[in-house]
Amino acid sequence: MGTKGGKPITAIEKRQLRALREELRRRREEEKKERRMALDLIDPSIVDKVARDIKNIGIVTPFALCQRYNLKYSTAKKIIKELAARGLLEIVLKSRRIIVALPKR
Repeated sequence: MGTKGGKPITAIEKRQLRALREELRRRREEEKKERRMALDLIDPSIVDKVARDIKNIGIVTPFALCQRYNLKYSTAKKIIKELAARGLLEIVLKSRRIIVALPKR
């Protein structure tokens, strides 16, 4: 025979749990905003250097930028997206893992 189920939660306990969950949700949202800001911390001098040198590269891939400028792969992808937004590159192929772009002439 089992015992009776757990004790019922009072309204005060429910309110406390709800407030705790809300606070955790706010913290997560703030952390996401901080991460987005961290993405903007790419050194603009690197982006400018890549923008100048990109005309000499036939096909631009994140791997090519990693090799030439000693960057992380994710940073190279962000730089390619930024240059495409500026209009210096034309993205030919894009998948989850790779971006292939050509310099606009």
